[in-house]
Amino acid sequence: MYNAFFIFSKIIMLKSMTAFANGDIQTEFGRFTCEMRSVNQRFLDITIRQPDFLRKSEGDIRKLLSKHLSRGKVEIFIKYYPNPNADINELSINIPMLEQLLQCNSEINKKVEGVKTDFNTMDILKWPQLVIQTPKDTSELEQTTLDLILKVTKKLLNARIREGESLKTVLLEKLTTIIETNDLVEKHIPEIQKGLKDRLLAKLEEIDVDHNEDRFEQELAMLLQKADIIEETDRLNTHITEVQRVIELDEPVGRRLDFLIQELHREANTIGSKSATILTSQSSINLKVAIEQMREQVQNIE
Repeated sequence: MYNAFFIFSKIIMLKSMTAFANGDIQTEFGRFTCEMRSVNQRFLDITIRQPDFLRKSEGDIRKLLSKHLSRGKVEIFIKYYPNPNADINELSINIPMLEQLLQCNSEINKKVEGVKTDFNTMDILKWPQLVIQTPKDTSELEQTTLDLILKVTKKLLNARIREGESLKTVLLEKLTTIIETNDLVEKHIPEIQKGLKDRLLAKLEEIDVDHNEDRFEQELAMLLQKADIIEETDRLNTHITEVQRVIELDEPVGRRLDFLIQELHREANTIGSKSATILTSQSSINLKVAIEQMREQVQNIE
């Protein structure tokens, strides 16, 4: 059962960290229910709430989840609804404490006259820690709990995969917008450079002064260098290709995608700071909007 589930968990799919799953199982002692909720988290953070008599299984539950989940804040709620005739505890009396209570009662009777101070049985049983409650062998219930956890974890993974596929669709749509915008900027780079030269010449004609041609070429080269965005568009293409590759990897890719989104944003920001035309300014804004929308989705990817 574990091996088959392990193979299932290795299916190549993008997984979200946001999901919910539940399940239950019936035993001779009663019904066990389990709910799992997961949300985005930088690392794997598991919180388990379960009946006290199942505390020993907490380590096994964490190991099981760690095999199949890499990131996310996961909350597990296990509840036990006993059958009317279920008996999972044994009761006994703390004999040393009982003897001390009776001795104290005897001494009080010697000291206090005219007042009846004898304990009745119910008074004694109400005394804290006099009645000892010892769980019976619950190893069978612990294994039952692990089976239930495995069942619900599988459902949680299915939910994560479904949500991950939706996130992947959104990411690819936004990536298409980024590609189209970058292609538009690259297409107009020669036009942008020509526009800069024409504006510089027009400015010189406007102020009507003679100019040194060599000096003009030097100034134009410096201006074009400051406004050059070819390196930024090339790096954008490189990062875009890497995002497309990473999305298809057979491993958790959330952190890597988050880093690539930062790199995409850095190039878009630089294009905006070097903007020499309305087209590049507007393109920079469009790029940053699409990249920010991708960032919001990437935060939920395992």
